[in-house]
Amino acid sequence: MSRLGFRTEVYNADMRLGELDVVSVPTFPNFRFPNDEIRIRHMSPKSERCPPLSVLQTISAFAVRCKLESSLPVEQPHLTNLHASCFYELMTAVVLAGEEEIHLVAMPSKRKKFPCFWCYAVPKGLYNACLGMLNMRCLAIVFDLDETLIVANTMKSFEDRIDALRGWLLRETDPLKVQGMSAELKRCLEDRLLLKQYAENDSVMDNGRVYKVQMEEVPALSENHEKRIRPIVRLPEKNIVLTRINPEIRDTSVLVRLRPAWEDLRCYLTAKGRKRFEVYVCTMAERDYALEMWRLLDPEAHLIGSKQILDRVICVKAGSRKSLLNVFQDGMCHPKMAMVIDDRSKVWEDKDQPRVHVVPAFTPYYAPQAETASAVPVLCVARNVACNVRGCFFKEFDEILLQRIAEIFFEDDVVSLPHPPDVSNYLMSEDVPNGNSNGPINEGMNGAEVERRLSQPDDKLSVDVVTRPLVNNAEFRPETSQPTAGIISNIAGPGSSRTPILSQKPGLLGPPVRHDVNSLDRDHDMKRGLLTMRHGPDIRGQTSVETPLMSKPPPPLPSQPSPSLTQSHGGWLVDDDISSRPHTNSRPFASLKEPNAVKSDKHQAQQKPFSHSMVVSPPNALLLPASQLKAEEVCS
Repeated sequence: MSRLGFRTEVYNADMRLGELDVVSVPTFPNFRFPNDEIRIRHMSPKSERCPPLSVLQTISAFAVRCKLESSLPVEQPHLTNLHASCFYELMTAVVLAGEEEIHLVAMPSKRKKFPCFWCYAVPKGLYNACLGMLNMRCLAIVFDLDETLIVANTMKSFEDRIDALRGWLLRETDPLKVQGMSAELKRCLEDRLLLKQYAENDSVMDNGRVYKVQMEEVPALSENHEKRIRPIVRLPEKNIVLTRINPEIRDTSVLVRLRPAWEDLRCYLTAKGRKRFEVYVCTMAERDYALEMWRLLDPEAHLIGSKQILDRVICVKAGSRKSLLNVFQDGMCHPKMAMVIDDRSKVWEDKDQPRVHVVPAFTPYYAPQAETASAVPVLCVARNVACNVRGCFFKEFDEILLQRIAEIFFEDDVVSLPHPPDVSNYLMSEDVPNGNSNGPINEGMNGAEVERRLSQPDDKLSVDVVTRPLVNNAEFRPETSQPTAGIISNIAGPGSSRTPILSQKPGLLGPPVRHDVNSLDRDHDMKRGLLTMRHGPDIRGQTSVETPLMSKPPPPLPSQPSPSLTQSHGGWLVDDDISSRPHTNSRPFASLKEPNAVKSDKHQAQQKPFSHSMVVSPPNALLLPASQLKAEEVCS
């Protein structure tokens, strides 16, 4: 035993390198290496610009298990070479300990006593994945599908919706409400006609022009999947795509409406051929349906490569909550480096809700004008939010974390490390009215309902419709509480007035119904067999529900931001183009001189870390001064 703790031998595979003293830290006083020996399995990849300590502190803050140094009076050249190699080439030596990796980080010493290391513990694979993202200045973004990016309907779901609307029209006497319901009914009839033509004739007629199916090849996603040829009709002017979940069965035909401005958001994510975000999908829909819906949104596989699609499209069982840890399987990313785009936050685990940017639900039949009521479309707002989150994250990473990391020495306490950036610090909590909760029927199919619509032949579905007034319906004014110039909004937080929803999205026939989780699980297990799809439930004749009220016209729009801050869609986009801007020295520890105490104190006095208690700026104010963020291209 040494005076600092205990001494252990160090091996690189089977080669003995020497001995080091294990120095305990207060947070993990009893840590021991497996078999009381340090056996290095491999070296981490070399970093291009991020010191290993900055990466490890970002993905596993303050997880230093112990320190290592040599107290032997003789030099140990192999360990000294290991320290120098890790230090100057920005890599770590990795020891496996169960499901964790222990990374040996070469540290500078105030006493110039080498070799010396800090030992960080992280889940397997997480360091390599996040190292690449941080080097590229890239974050992760997770999309929901139904009512966030698309709305899909089968013939049966259209028929149910049309029957319900006709029942309400028979009982309604208010001319304004009749006008609104009639317009909605007309939109449903038009789309049902398109879907009927497609299902029966493999062609549709729109505005006097005939569109025939185009056979699109879907490559095999794995050895267990077969290559498929899908008959597709695309109507780009209407953002409509017609497809079949099973190409061999016409009854699986679906009409899909893509949310306006999706191309703008996709363009931002893939601009200049470099990644700003790693893209994932998390949905409660059936898997084959989810894969096809995403293929329609990303037909050229620019956002998610064909080899990644099975790992990055995550289907959550109806009735359970979504979780970022479940999305990032096998250590693909850390939740602190991810944001979510969803039309509901309460379906996510509580710890993930601060990272959710909530968008109003997509309602192309009930309120199509909601997408055009503001100068900034909903998905353009989401694009601006993502842009600012990324800019703020890496501004803090570069200007605070990296600079402070450069001042840390082996002899310093672990608690002296700076706190890492977190996406949740840049998403503001704001009570935003959301969704079609006051609408007569919710749009399209959602969650486990997709399986029911595509598989169940004869079961009946009871009608459960909303009877509340629509005077405050957010779908007629979606942007009044969305930021148009700088506020990054988020539903999550104690101030939210919406009812928590733990199951799948609202069904086609009405608002959310409270179910216990066990019944939802049983219901989900019954909804199988996409290949045996026949007609779904029928609600015709069930008209005993009170007629809902229609909403008033949209209120006046809020004042728009100044022209100097707006782009072609009326929004603004600020982003650090970090790959082209000067960044801090990629080898901050190259000089092992004594630290400048005065400089360190001055830096600490200027440091202003982000927190959840940030004051929300006015609607036309930027999160950060314009001089601190470089304006980047806008895809319009």
